[in-house]
Amino acid sequence: MQAGWLDWGRLDFEAVLQMAFSTFPHQPVQVVAHSIGGVLVGLAPSNHLIDRVFTMGAQFAHWRDYASHKRLGMLIKWHAVMPAFTAILGYFPGGMLGWMEDTPRGVVRDWTAREPRFEDAFRNGPHALTEEERAKLVEGFATFHGPMLALSVTDDEFGTASAIERLLAYFRNSPITHLRIAPETMGYPEIGHFAFFHSRFEASLWQIPLEWLKARSVRTDLAGFIVKTGAR
Repeated sequence: MQAGWLDWGRLDFEAVLQMAFSTFPHQPVQVVAHSIGGVLVGLAPSNHLIDRVFTMGAQFAHWRDYASHKRLGMLIKWHAVMPAFTAILGYFPGGMLGWMEDTPRGVVRDWTAREPRFEDAFRNGPHALTEEERAKLVEGFATFHGPMLALSVTDDEFGTASAIERLLAYFRNSPITHLRIAPETMGYPEIGHFAFFHSRFEASLWQIPLEWLKARSVRTDLAGFIVKTGAR
């Protein structure tokens, strides 16, 4: 249970990509990523082979980006309680607590880092990287050149506008469209950080990434919700 974000990206996600490339050698490989999944795209050595990417609420949980009205509670929950449980048990029992899935110790370590830049989470400690290695982490994001649609929702306490843009800035060679919508404009009282992939949204919200992945287009009625588009 020692795996961290770097392992998830450079080993696990990379292995999935390699399997997809070898199994379907003549087909474009497209990626749907949620939350930390957007970071894993930048960490995979083969990301330059990805055709296009859709992300939902993708960021790396820098605490200053949390929604201001929930920031204190989130700091207590995710940056105090979660590492405390992890220190005692050797992993975070998210399933037992009903928070999320069980999580490795290394992921909790990376999640609770306080630095505003992703690579600086690996500046100190037993898993520290050299300055050159941290620079290579950043360059890894720049090797992805495919188009990306980043969707965020206004009631996502993790995926605030600043959090989304903080991560997107790393993909400086990718044409990016950031689409930020309010749940009520889609006819829903709430969506939040975790609910997008629930089947109740199949006929509505799911059509946004489907259209993007099929035709690299965004519904015309959502054009007014585009925050930014173009290379970073």
